[in-house]
Amino acid sequence: MPHSPTQPTHASQPARVLIGFAFASLGNGLTLPFLYVYMAQVQDLGSSTAGWMFAWMGLVGLLAAPGIGALLDRFGPRAVLVAALAVESISIGSLGFVDGTVPTMTVLAGVVVGASPLWPGTTTLLAGMVPAADRERAYGFAFLGLNVGIGLGGLVSAFLVDVSRPETFQVLYLCDAVAYLAYAAVLLLLVRSPARPADDEADDASAGSWGEVLRDRRAVALVGCGVLAVTFGYGQLEAGATAYAVDVAEVPATALGWAFAANAAVIVCGQVVLLRLTSGWRRTTALACAVLTWSLAWSVLAAADLMPVAGAVAAVVIGLAIFGLGETLWAPIVTGLANTIAPDHLRGRYNASLGLTLTLGQILGPALAGSLIGSGLGHLWAFVVIGGTLTAGLVLTRLRFLLTAAEDGAPEAEASEAPLAERI
Repeated sequence: MPHSPTQPTHASQPARVLIGFAFASLGNGLTLPFLYVYMAQVQDLGSSTAGWMFAWMGLVGLLAAPGIGALLDRFGPRAVLVAALAVESISIGSLGFVDGTVPTMTVLAGVVVGASPLWPGTTTLLAGMVPAADRERAYGFAFLGLNVGIGLGGLVSAFLVDVSRPETFQVLYLCDAVAYLAYAAVLLLLVRSPARPADDEADDASAGSWGEVLRDRRAVALVGCGVLAVTFGYGQLEAGATAYAVDVAEVPATALGWAFAANAAVIVCGQVVLLRLTSGWRRTTALACAVLTWSLAWSVLAAADLMPVAGAVAAVVIGLAIFGLGETLWAPIVTGLANTIAPDHLRGRYNASLGLTLTLGQILGPALAGSLIGSGLGHLWAFVVIGGTLTAGLVLTRLRFLLTAAEDGAPEAEASEAPLAERI
């Protein structure tokens, strides 16, 4: 399959996309740390039901992902993003005004359908705007903007939220809705869609299919490794970690805003530095190190239950800060790897398949957390996620055998080198 070069794009276009994405992330930061608390305590659904709500969100995301990938390749990322942002704005703005399990599930389904295209759509849009050699850096800045927004939003919400006053959550969800509309406005008014590749095969969106993606062993292995890592890593961040902190370590809910702010601060301060320090590393090595860092983060978080309140708060904040170190490596590098192996006419599907790692992890991770922590087995949860991330780190080192040295980012790589797996 021939690859078409990225079409020339005005230098300001990627910057506008990144700024709009940061606006959406700011709104997300207002609500992200408190979704579990809102469902479990404000709506009084309980910790177990709240955990299963996260699993429900993951299931909806799983069902939506194939269609999202096809839509991105068929209509282009800009059009799909604008439509998704409209759905997300309506859904998240409604979340603060629903009550009961079924209405909450319905609104959360809309939240997931609207949110699912945001990262793959943004990364696909950026891939068409910047040269291949600069993509990882662009994804690093996208992830930086994501976490600047989440960090600032977390700080603001930590001062505003009050579990005894549901109206404070309503304000946060409405502000989140406005932030998504801001990103949509940027895309509509300030961003042009990148030119389509010139070759006929890439120009015909119907030429691609999910079958081609599934026949690519590299893509399937990357998704498999990602699911394992996300289940015990990202999949625990919103549900497991917050549930353990609040229900097991008995940390005040307002401290979660500070913990997520610390997480974002580490990413903001370390993103560019760590990408530079690891620029000579193989991508698989960097990804394994990211997941092993998450194992350390969960170990620190687990210790919160052994400390008085002040020490427990410190452990939660430090644990999520350490988690941020791994995030600085994971998101830009795994996205860069997916776009390195993706042909142009399937780029939306490859990015959407990468999104499957998050959605599958959000099915398995929160279900695990809800079952264990909701049953009073918080310490077992800590043991499982620490062991799970250690295992994922080891498995990721084996991914390199399906990649060429160039795809794996080895500095001495030759682009024509055959995958090691084919030479064994």
